[in-house]
Amino acid sequence: MRCIQGHVFLIICFKEAWPGRRISRNGQWRSVATGVLVFVMLMLLTGCQLAQSSFSRTTSNAGAAFSSAALTLRYVHSGKITSAYARSAFMNYQSELQGLDQKLTSQNNAPDPRTVEQLLNLYKPAIHVINQPCLDASCNWRSQLNLLMQAEQAFLKAGEQ
Repeated sequence: MRCIQGHVFLIICFKEAWPGRRISRNGQWRSVATGVLVFVMLMLLTGCQLAQSSFSRTTSNAGAAFSSAALTLRYVHSGKITSAYARSAFMNYQSELQGLDQKLTSQNNAPDPRTVEQLLNLYKPAIHVINQPCLDASCNWRSQLNLLMQAEQAFLKAGEQ
């Protein structure tokens, strides 16, 4: 749906760029043709995959959430963001990733049961990190970071299939 909304936005921008002008022989054709070419290229470059399966979409979204969580954990420990901000971000990751294990097992278009099992084996420790992130120096946040990065890579890879 996001992709379709983006294309509607591009169409509106395209119409505003040439409001009510007619294509004439005096050179406007080149300008309009260039605009159409740019529009088509933008549509191709957005990577809109309308035929993407729900499994692929779900795993891609989960991979992105794990990636964001890893970056948040890294940033809080490098002092780039506050622990209050990180705590709030992890609450958002929680709501996005909660119940992912049921979603993965209930989807019919999963590539194979072994892939789902591997993803679930990475999901369980990673969701534990999401639920209880180490936001201070008193715990082993690097091991949590590694778990998030492993989940990120596996889910993003599964989303490409």
